[in-house]
Amino acid sequence: MSVVKSLIRLDTEASLEPLCLAVRDGIPEIRYLAIDGIVNFYLPGYVDTGFGGFFRSVSGRVEALFSDVDAVVADPDIRINETALRTLRQSLTGAPDMRTRVRAARALGILRARQAIPDLIEALYFNNIELVEEILRAFQKIKDTSVGPRIVFLLSFPQEEIKQAAATTLGLLQTESTVPDLRQLFENSRDKKTRLAAFDALAFMPQQQTAPLFVQYLDDREKELRASAVLGLGRLKDPGYLGPLQQQRDKERDGRVRLALAFALVANGQLDSLEELVSDLTTRTRRGEARPYLVELAREEAVREALRPHLYSTNAAIRKNLCQVYAASGDSASISYLEALLRDRDAEVVQEASRAIRILRSKGF
Repeated sequence: MSVVKSLIRLDTEASLEPLCLAVRDGIPEIRYLAIDGIVNFYLPGYVDTGFGGFFRSVSGRVEALFSDVDAVVADPDIRINETALRTLRQSLTGAPDMRTRVRAARALGILRARQAIPDLIEALYFNNIELVEEILRAFQKIKDTSVGPRIVFLLSFPQEEIKQAAATTLGLLQTESTVPDLRQLFENSRDKKTRLAAFDALAFMPQQQTAPLFVQYLDDREKELRASAVLGLGRLKDPGYLGPLQQQRDKERDGRVRLALAFALVANGQLDSLEELVSDLTTRTRRGEARPYLVELAREEAVREALRPHLYSTNAAIRKNLCQVYAASGDSASISYLEALLRDRDAEVVQEASRAIRILRSKGF
């Protein structure tokens, strides 16, 4: 175990090959740590607070970075070492215990290992609940839309948690062919969490035929259903539903639903509602929702231009989080906006601006 820890602390590409050898060790704990060590090479600090938390001395910054391990994912421009990739793929389908396979599935998702999709699909049929859940999380991170039709069968899985994870994955992948299946799950399931997951999924890929369903739940007593209904109508971008959305905003009191309403209104051209989304980047309780909304909205040039002045906000949290938004949804023009932040007085802002520029250039901008 101490040898593996030393290899992780070494933090060089030369340590990857011996870590790969350790993944095949006869002691399970060594296998687990070696897999986490491979991830740690690409995401420094992961071993501190990741799956196992083997190293207990964790800085505040690292702890914040990995506060939600399920959301941790490598930058899109990272290229995985071939030996490491092959080792993780082999561990997923051939490791002697299921916990090692689960660990490998998580690693492949974090590293966005698109090459491992055939192995991940194969591993679904091992019928291990924990492994299936981890594979679905991996698909959410890899974001290969071709996966969607191949996991529809999981909506009929006996365990509710698998149905929920499958519905979420199909929504994120926008597998529109599954809309009838998701609607049936929403209307027929007796499990509250499963119904909500199906409704969330429908909201990611709204269609005219599902719009009346969203209108029906726009004023529901359950705030989660109201939020999803708002998001569905917002993404539909039909001017005919702008009035109901504005009316709901005037009477809505729940903060999460109001944030969803701000998203929906911006999606329908009401750019003045951007202020609420940007403002919530300063609060820990809301930025986890506000930033993904902005990432989605910033795919439109008009939104990117409207956000540009906020890149130079006096609030460092806003500058830093908007760098992440532009990294995900920016274009060639965004690089020049971000270059001005390379001289920012806040070191974390400089780091995020540099990262965003690197990612955008890796996309060919």
